[in-house]
Amino acid sequence: MPTTVWLVSHAANAALRSGTFPRAPVAGDDAEEALDTRALEALAAWCERWHARLERGERNGEALRVLTSPAAIARASARAAGFTAATPGDALADTAFGAWQGKRIADLAHEAPEALVAWTRDPAFRPPGGESFDDVRARVSAWLDAIPDSEPDVVAFTHASVMRAAILHALGAPSSGFRSIEIAPLSVTALRRTQHGWAWLAAVD
Repeated sequence: MPTTVWLVSHAANAALRSGTFPRAPVAGDDAEEALDTRALEALAAWCERWHARLERGERNGEALRVLTSPAAIARASARAAGFTAATPGDALADTAFGAWQGKRIADLAHEAPEALVAWTRDPAFRPPGGESFDDVRARVSAWLDAIPDSEPDVVAFTHASVMRAAILHALGAPSSGFRSIEIAPLSVTALRRTQHGWAWLAAVD
């Protein structure tokens, strides 16, 4: 059976709910501190729905490869979801937001409205010192295409931008389509390798 990659968006924390751009991961971050009560409750419900299915995989019990973004919230989400042996990978990192790190979207709407609009519409736009969606798509696409045919199924806790990039890569669709893909916290997206590349699968219970 061909390799399936299950991408899971991390739980929502207070920063995400307030519309604040995340800061870059720092070595030694306490992953567990990234989760608040609401996030833990959401993860408990997610586990009831998804953990057994993903842990079992689709290859007759073959061990999964479990990965996370380097971000504390992604690592904490993986652990709380029962995947305690996950390995961080730079390809799964969130967009680098440069000078926008730690800023609220509402504040940027007043400080730099034209730049904020460009960020929501133009996949080539980079925040000062940061990455564009095209940059994220390039590294995510390279990571997917480097996964060998013999690779075990993969579960990866990551970010909405990474999941949008993976979906568009599988579809061979233009990056401008990122505006039309909504990824909720703890969403699950599946991609399967085929002889023609990657196929996007509808993830169902």
